[in-house]
Amino acid sequence: DLGESLVHPGSPLYFLKTLREKIEVALDGTPETKSMRQVEFAQRRLREVNSLVKIRRQDLIPQTLEAYKVHTQKAEQFSRIDEELTVRVGEAIARHLDVLQRVYDTVGNPTAKAAIRGAIERSEEQNSRLIEKLSTIPQQKLIRKIAGRQAYACNFLMSEATSSGLNDSERESLKKRVETCRADIIKSLKDELEELKKTSSTPSATS
Repeated sequence: DLGESLVHPGSPLYFLKTLREKIEVALDGTPETKSMRQVEFAQRRLREVNSLVKIRRQDLIPQTLEAYKVHTQKAEQFSRIDEELTVRVGEAIARHLDVLQRVYDTVGNPTAKAAIRGAIERSEEQNSRLIEKLSTIPQQKLIRKIAGRQAYACNFLMSEATSSGLNDSERESLKKRVETCRADIIKSLKDELEELKKTSSTPSATS
């Protein structure tokens, strides 16, 4: 649980928080610090979403999650120079899936629910994309860390795809995403299994 934020988009002091974040970004030097800074900012946005639910300002959730999307995209961009860093970013985004799904059940505003659902869908897509970019060893490491959360995300999207609260176009779009989501997971697990088979069949150097 990421907790809540005392200063959120509904607070009159929020502009000070955004100003401080701009200063923090300006002071970042290496791609690693830039990437992990954006991960932290993304987590702050999720804490703000928790606060907005608590104070009943669900109307501000969509714009907060739009900012969350920007942060995760930047974190991915800066992590490209190092595969271990990419694994860390992917693991963080997978943890965010848990938070988003829990928040979704507490929200009643249809626009806010759609924004959360979209964030879950994008996060799952992003991790599938990160996996594809990695070489074998870090790829298998990330798969092991996030496969369970990705599976839960797929199940969530499948459940939503049959929801009476969605129109036909939204349901059809979600169903297609679920098919891709499940195919990605199956492929990732098959790749990991094949790699394990290769490793176990390799003669020991000391034998």
